[in-house]
Amino acid sequence: MKLTAELIVQSPSHINAARDYELDLRGNKIPLIENLGATKDLYAAIDLTDNEIQILGNFPLLRNLEKLYLGNNRIRQISDGLSSQIPNINTLVLTNNYLEELVDLEGLRALKNLDTLILLGNPVARKTNFRSWVIYRIPQLRILNFAKIKQAERAAAKKLFETSEGELSALAQTILQVEPANTFEPAHRESEAIKQKALEAMRNAQLNQDHSSINN
Repeated sequence: MKLTAELIVQSPSHINAARDYELDLRGNKIPLIENLGATKDLYAAIDLTDNEIQILGNFPLLRNLEKLYLGNNRIRQISDGLSSQIPNINTLVLTNNYLEELVDLEGLRALKNLDTLILLGNPVARKTNFRSWVIYRIPQLRILNFAKIKQAERAAAKKLFETSEGELSALAQTILQVEPANTFEPAHRESEAIKQKALEAMRNAQLNQDHSSINN
């Protein structure tokens, strides 16, 4: 089903568990992100779970959008230029998609407000050095695959992918030279449980940050 302005206007919206105003576009067999200008940038969250989207991109400028739920799609590619389209995204759930190579994640680097990223169920999440690479390339992340990032992990990632002169290591350069394969077929799991777990992880991280601020 094409993501038309009519479908957007007719779709339900609600206040979600994170107290965000959310547009529900789940389960419509949508193949392409388009026409989201029809939202008039009213939503802090958009749920596009259980569709057939292949490319993460093609957004209008949505300054108010902070959370995107895109589990159980067919995403193989992340477009460049997301920072000029959805600059304030802080949470991105991409469970059970087709992202395969570490280099496929480079399009997320420009999202400077991104602090929670869920990539379970993608073949890339099983790659050697996956966690270290994502931590290194997206340094502002606080939560990756529901696990809070520790300072020791950041230090280890930097040591692995950066030389003492501050240049990319040979390993990092090799990763960036890999061509995407796009051949994986993910097993779709319960999407609502994944979404709620992501929200819980964000709340816990915020509570820990608040407690640290009080103690300091």
